[in-house]
Amino acid sequence: MGAPGTVPAAATSAARAVRAVPWWLRLFLLINVVQDAAIGLSGWVSPGQIVIPLKGLTPLNARFIASLYLAGGVVILAAALARRAVDTRLALFSFLVITLLVLLMTLAYWPRFTVDGVPRLWMTTYTIDPVVASAALLSLGLLRPARPGGHRLTAVFAGQSVVLGLLGLALVWAPPAVLDAWPWMLTPLLARVYASFFLAFALGAALAAYERRAAAVSGFALGSLVLFVLSLAVSLIYLGRFDHGVGRGVWFTVLAVGIVALTAAVLILRDPDSDGPPAGAVAG
Repeated sequence: MGAPGTVPAAATSAARAVRAVPWWLRLFLLINVVQDAAIGLSGWVSPGQIVIPLKGLTPLNARFIASLYLAGGVVILAAALARRAVDTRLALFSFLVITLLVLLMTLAYWPRFTVDGVPRLWMTTYTIDPVVASAALLSLGLLRPARPGGHRLTAVFAGQSVVLGLLGLALVWAPPAVLDAWPWMLTPLLARVYASFFLAFALGAALAAYERRAAAVSGFALGSLVLFVLSLAVSLIYLGRFDHGVGRGVWFTVLAVGIVALTAAVLILRDPDSDGPPAGAVAG
């Protein structure tokens, strides 16, 4: 028995599991979905007019950045549509990493982001977003997984985390050897912008590997699949530009394996046993 006046851990966990997504968090997430969609769709439809303050992007890099935003937007949209607050946890952690790192990249390369003046909306967004995401994680008790433990998709998410994590760290460091090995021409600034998203998805995948509640990981799995599919689409569109570096074969192999593994994960998560899974399964 617990001490008088204390709430048992099981009761606290149960309360977290049934708490609905508050209106302010849902609104916050939907606003960011609109922003991600604007960047993603503008970059894909008209790469030269992508709505970010970073200018002078090649069509390949503009469409790749657009793909990163669209994939992130899918993860955030799934969280915005979730019924329970615990199912926004992976999206909020990933979103927190992206916004903090992009803000740091903006400040570190300030002259490149202010060619047309101070990007007020951009700075407002990337200053407020990490604060709200952190507040949501803390106030809603989302620091711990909803239903911790390994499951049949743990290996898939763990593999994704390792691959994207190592790739993200290499791009943050961005030594000449890494840039030379990249399949297309890449500047240190773009390498670090890409790294912001790769590290965010790596963290999300690491959390998903130890989260047995399907509703908490399904949106992240779908967004990860979109990331790999759109990355492949950009690569095929600009295949003629892949004459730089020695990583072309590795790049396409990783994309192919990732698409197969994540497609299987999304299909498995579509119809989970929501009443309580056998040990090692993913449940809703």
